[in-house]
Amino acid sequence: MDPAKYAELFLAESREHLATLNQQLLAWESDPKATEPVATLFRAVHTIKGMAATMGYTVVANIAHRVENLLDLLRGQQEVVTPETLELLFRAADVLEQAVERSVAGEEDSVAAGEVLHRLNQAVAAFETTGSPKPAREPAPIITDEPQVGCAVRVTIRHDAPLKGARALLVLRNMEDLGTVVGARPTAAELEAEEFDGVFEFRLAGEAPRSLIETQIRAAGDIESIDLADVGQAEATQEVRTGMKTRHIRVDLRRFDNLMDLIGELVTARSTLVDLTNERADPELEDVALRITHLSSALQREIIDTRMTPVWHVFDRFPRLVRDLARQLGKRISFHVEGKEIELDRAILDDIGDPLVHLLRNAIDHGIEKPEEREGAGKPPEGRIQLSAARERSTVIIRVSDDGRGIDQDRVLVDAKERGLVDQETDTLSDDLLLRVLARPGFSTVGQVSELSGRGVGLDVVQTRLQALGGSLDIHSELGKGSAFTLRLPPTLAILPALLARVGEERYALPLTHVEETVDFDTAAITELDGTDAMVLRDEVVPLVHLRGVVGISGDVPRRRPVIILEIGDRRGGVVVDHLMGQREIVVKGFDAPAGTLPIFSGATILGDGRPVLILDAARLV
Repeated sequence: MDPAKYAELFLAESREHLATLNQQLLAWESDPKATEPVATLFRAVHTIKGMAATMGYTVVANIAHRVENLLDLLRGQQEVVTPETLELLFRAADVLEQAVERSVAGEEDSVAAGEVLHRLNQAVAAFETTGSPKPAREPAPIITDEPQVGCAVRVTIRHDAPLKGARALLVLRNMEDLGTVVGARPTAAELEAEEFDGVFEFRLAGEAPRSLIETQIRAAGDIESIDLADVGQAEATQEVRTGMKTRHIRVDLRRFDNLMDLIGELVTARSTLVDLTNERADPELEDVALRITHLSSALQREIIDTRMTPVWHVFDRFPRLVRDLARQLGKRISFHVEGKEIELDRAILDDIGDPLVHLLRNAIDHGIEKPEEREGAGKPPEGRIQLSAARERSTVIIRVSDDGRGIDQDRVLVDAKERGLVDQETDTLSDDLLLRVLARPGFSTVGQVSELSGRGVGLDVVQTRLQALGGSLDIHSELGKGSAFTLRLPPTLAILPALLARVGEERYALPLTHVEETVDFDTAAITELDGTDAMVLRDEVVPLVHLRGVVGISGDVPRRRPVIILEIGDRRGGVVVDHLMGQREIVVKGFDAPAGTLPIFSGATILGDGRPVLILDAARLV
C-alpha cells in the first residue's frame, strides 16, 4: 500500500471527525451531565487513531490514543465532567488537528504535542489513582481455536469507514504473516479503486487458529463482520451481493472545476450553433441543434447540482470559534445557526468562509457587550449571535446578526465628515451610506484597536470578496439593540441566466438574480430624487441610472428606451438602456480590470459570436 495515494482522503476524513470532536465538546460543555457526547467523541477519536495507524502517522495515532484513554475512563464516570477536563480535551483536539495537517504535509516532526500528551497522561493517572469506575467492556466473542488446513474468509468493512481500500490491503498484508493468501477478490488493484464498497474475500492456506486470524483482521480497524469457513465450505461464503445501492465517492474539486470550464465552453458553442441555425433555416439542422440544446442543458444541470454543497460544511466550524473568542474576551455568548441545509456552489462556499469570520469576530469583539455592561443596559448577561442561511428568489441570503450595542451612527457621521467621506450637509446616515463609510479601507470607530480589529476593519475585504462573487452586502444597525449584516449570493457562479442590453454599439449583461421587471422609459413619469433622475412606478419613486452617461457613450438617443428595474434587498433602482436583446445563459469569466476601469463591472463573458461582453454589477448601480 502506498500511503501517499490516500493522504488527501485521510485528510478529508480526519477533518470531518475533528469537526465532530469540536461539535460534541461544545454540546458536552453546554450540558455537562449529558452522556451521549462522550460516546460520540470516543468513536471519532478511535476512527482517527485507526486511520492514522493504517497510514503510518505515528504522532497522530499517539495523540488520538492518549485522548481515547481519557475518554474511555470518562465513559464510566457517574460524576459531571469538570471544566478543567473539557478544556484539556479542547486543547487536545486543537493539537490533534495540527498533527493531522502537518503529518499529511510531511512535517510530522514539527508537531508540538509534548505538553498536551503530558497533561493527558496526568489526567488518566489521576483517574486511575482515585479509583474512578472503569467503563464496561464489550464481551469478547467466543471463538473456537481449532486449526484450519485452509480457510475461506469474507470480511466486511463498516460502510461509513474511511480508507476502505487501505484497510483491506492491510488485512491481506497481516494475513501473509499467518499463511499463504490466494484467490483474493476484488484484486489488489480493484481494492484501491474508489468504487470498492468494503466487502472482500480470500483464502488463507495454513494452520493458523481462527482466534488469531480474527485478531489480525480486526487490527486493521473498522471491521464490521468476519466470516470464516473451511475451504470445502467456501461456496457458502461466496454470495454475490445484488441490489442497487447509493454509492458515494470522493472526487477532487479540481475535476469539477475542469468540468465547469468544459460545460462553459459547450454552452458558448451551443449559442453559436443556435445562432447559425436561426440564420440558415434548415429543418434538419434545427432538429440537431434542439437535441444538443436539451442534452447540454441536462448535463449542465447535473454538473451544477453535483457542485452544490450544504452550508453546514463551513458553518460547523464557527461554534468553536465563537466559544473560544468569547472566553478570551470574558463575554457570555449564545450562538445559534439556522438554515444549515441551504446549498451553495462549493467554490462560493469556500470563498465566503473568511468574510464570515470577519463578521463574527467583529460581532463578538465590538458588538456584544460584557455581562456587566449588558445588565446595566437592562439586557440579559448573555449576548446572542445568530448565523442564518435562506433562499430568497434566485439568491441565497446569509445573515450575521447580534443583539449587542449596535453602531453609533452619529459618531460614524462625525468621523466621516472629518475625513471628507460624506458631504458636510448630510445629517443622517442611511443603511447604504453607513455601509459605504464603514467599508472604506482602514475606517474604524473603535478608539483602541484590539487583536480582533475594529468594526470597520475587514468590511472592505468582505465587500470586495462578495462583489467578486457577484453578490452584495447590506447592513442594518440600531444603537443599543444590535446589528445585522446580510450577504446576498448567487447559488452558482459559473453559468448564470442574464439579460442582455445594448447602449450605443456596446452590449452588456446583467444577471437576472436582481432583475425584477422591465418597463418603458416615460418622460412624463420622470421626477427628481436627491438631485438625480427618478421615475414614479406604481406610486413608488424609483431612482434611475442612465447607463449611457455612466459608461460615457455619446450619440443619438433612441426615442423609446427600456428601463431595467433592479431590486437588492430593500433597495430598488432602474437602469436606462437603449435596447434589450433578450435573455441568455452566460459563462462568467473573471477578469483583472485595467486601471481606470469603472467599478460597475463584476466580470465578463463571451457570446456565441465570439465577442466579449462586460457583466454589470447590480449592487454598484442601485
